[in-house]
Amino acid sequence: MSKFVTRLGVLVAAVTIAGAAGSVSAQQPAEIIIGAPNAMTGSFGEAGRRVVTGLQIAAEQINKDGGIKSMGGAKLKVLPVDTGDNPTQAASVTQRLINENKSRILVGANTSAMTLSVQIEAERAEIPLLTTSYADPIVQRGLKYTFKLPPQGSSLAELQMAYIGELMKELKGQAPKRAAVFVGSDSASQSLLKATLDLAGKYGFEIVSQISFQSGLTDPTQIVSASLQNRPDVIFLSSFTSDVILVTRALRAVNITVPVITGGGGVSTDTIGATLGKASENLMGIVCWNWDLPIDGVKQVLDGYKELEPKAPFPPASETIGTGYTLGMVIRAALEKAGTDDPKKVRETLASLEVAVPMPGGKIAFAENGQNKFIQPIMVGWIDGQLRTVWPKQYQAAKPKL
Repeated sequence: MSKFVTRLGVLVAAVTIAGAAGSVSAQQPAEIIIGAPNAMTGSFGEAGRRVVTGLQIAAEQINKDGGIKSMGGAKLKVLPVDTGDNPTQAASVTQRLINENKSRILVGANTSAMTLSVQIEAERAEIPLLTTSYADPIVQRGLKYTFKLPPQGSSLAELQMAYIGELMKELKGQAPKRAAVFVGSDSASQSLLKATLDLAGKYGFEIVSQISFQSGLTDPTQIVSASLQNRPDVIFLSSFTSDVILVTRALRAVNITVPVITGGGGVSTDTIGATLGKASENLMGIVCWNWDLPIDGVKQVLDGYKELEPKAPFPPASETIGTGYTLGMVIRAALEKAGTDDPKKVRETLASLEVAVPMPGGKIAFAENGQNKFIQPIMVGWIDGQLRTVWPKQYQAAKPKL
């Protein structure tokens, strides 16, 4: 297990929370448990572990800075549990976090399917849940205790087309016209397919090839053949990370070097770069955070990451380090303002909070349905073995070799 898991038990000493409003002894500050139900193993384990890493970096910085000052210096303790890839398991471990571990706030679950399960338990227990998941239904169910940082997943198709059009026009003098769309059978990818087809005309794309395949692909021949025959200017690819790796490697092997745009945060993993190597060049995607953003506070995240994960790849190719860290800072602001860890009062504070964060957009506030109102997604792409921010222009850290 990574270093942050082994350090959880020694982060701070547990003490008594005194008083209904969370008043504490100056000699023995309280410990506030932040439950973190995320995929620590399985298909989405890397992204889930990085959420917890980012959250742990924030907690350690907050604790070193004196904890939650409005609560007499109360310290934060992050308690991760593994949802795996199983919604039933996600619900079960969340129940334990709430009932046995007395978590006052939850952060998770990075995978949308797991989050949809976790948020039911959070709502039932009236415990605030902050999530890094993209799926639209998370904030469409009328639930009051869920707060969602990323944009709606349905917006990704439009962002992909708009951003790659603007980027290629700047770098090559004209926007792409011919697009191929290859998607897996999972619901998120199928939704992305529908949105791409619906919006293609608006952004001047002719869809020259369209293929749906069973997620967990073993043979990409059909996709490669369609690409060779129809010669798209850009390829929109959405499926599991293993499928993205397989298809991208096969396309590059036959010298199809056009940009491959993958949906959601699937592009944002160290596994992609380590596995594909040079074949990752011009593999791009839409995310919420990246290590090279020219934004105050990003260096603090990276410094904390190097300390907590000294043997991990650096710089990290994971948006969830930044989004996990950001949610830690949002939690601090909510607790400071509420002056208590009472979940209902923390929920009320989150609903009215506006806080500066080290992310594109610069701040976070939540709409009535729990959706972050100020999110500014970015496009990232693999360049010379590193995941770099390539668009919008104000955040561009490197230019891809299109």
